[in-house]
Amino acid sequence: MHSLPPLTALSAFFVACHAGSYTAAAKELYITHGAVSRHIQVVEKWFGVNLFIKQGQRRVPTPYALTLARELGGALDTLSDIALRYGNGGRNNVFNVSVPTTLSLKWLLPRLDDFYGRYPQANLQISSANTEQLHIIGHYDLLIRREPSMTEYSAIPFLQDTHCLMASPDLLARYSIKTVEDIVACPRIETLTRPGHWNQWLEAAGVKKTPVNGSRRYDHFHVSLHAMLEGIGIGLGPVNTLSAEIVRGNLVPLFPDIRIAPCHYHALTPVGVQKTLLHQAFEDWLVTQGCA
Repeated sequence: MHSLPPLTALSAFFVACHAGSYTAAAKELYITHGAVSRHIQVVEKWFGVNLFIKQGQRRVPTPYALTLARELGGALDTLSDIALRYGNGGRNNVFNVSVPTTLSLKWLLPRLDDFYGRYPQANLQISSANTEQLHIIGHYDLLIRREPSMTEYSAIPFLQDTHCLMASPDLLARYSIKTVEDIVACPRIETLTRPGHWNQWLEAAGVKKTPVNGSRRYDHFHVSLHAMLEGIGIGLGPVNTLSAEIVRGNLVPLFPDIRIAPCHYHALTPVGVQKTLLHQAFEDWLVTQGCA
């Protein structure tokens, strides 16, 4: 084992850096100003540098200390996560799941009452991930992703989906859409992170006409979805993911036989991780919900 400064002293140093002073750190940690000072002295002695300088009546972190605190933060987060998941012999029953934003909001959350009804003692911690964050692994017990591209994870497929054209009742009240050619007169919603979907659909539908109305472009699909629900335009959406909105009548599939961009969602678990009973139950529940 490498020699390490005491964890209590490191924690006090980290808080003092973020709080900006010994006094603020003492209030946050519920200890005395002197105790914070002694912890900082331990860390300074271990690293061999002065980490705080006097500024007026208080001591503030040096640029070196702030850089050290940033790197230390990741290590402390990892320790905190391990302690949370493995503390008390794992009896805390916390299960951390990372889910793409739209799937979390529109597919997973509407169904979670069913899971809690079956496992009332479960404590799920759901973190949503947008397109730029999908590659971030983090410290999760399970990740839900479209494709099992990460080889260090075991994958369980649970949901297949395809995209079709959709519109809100409000938009359909303003535009008459009887044939696929009528689409060219409607405002179209596009998502920058899902390029090519509209061209795929127009080709599959055999539409040769040039669209008359312009495009409304958004960066992420959950923003595009909100625009669709508000009746701003017609868009392409995943049918199974948005099934709750379709059942409620908030979205109406148009020409549902024309489907594009098939995708598969998988439950990913780090290879070698010993799955808990809650972990296995959640995976089984995902598969059951996906089949339904």
